[in-house]
Amino acid sequence: MCRGAVGYKDLKDRPVWPALKTWLTPEQQALLERHAPARLELSNGRRPAVTYSATAPPFIALRIQELYGVTRLPRVALGRVPVVVQVLAPNQRPVQITDDLERFWQNDYPRVKRELQRRYPKHEWR
Repeated sequence: MCRGAVGYKDLKDRPVWPALKTWLTPEQQALLERHAPARLELSNGRRPAVTYSATAPPFIALRIQELYGVTRLPRVALGRVPVVVQVLAPNQRPVQITDDLERFWQNDYPRVKRELQRRYPKHEWR
């Protein structure tokens, strides 16, 4: 991973995961994918990337329109850890962060829709 690098600038944008993945056996790679998948399958067919952090729960970020039809979020770590979703406006900025989409659709979406519908009239608003 560091071959040919002479300073920080050479290393900062190099992908680490491909190098680390080669250190794992196929069984370890499969186990890691089962417990901490790189992407999650949502009920509407979307497959967003999951972001993991040592200090926060795993999260996904999707525009509101990409969440239509999703009321429950998958969990990671064999169902033990809930995934947080950053609900994004059409401009890709977070408007809500939640781990309960059902409650979001019932309580918060009408308000968010009202605010964003005026700014983004060309987007689909269910």
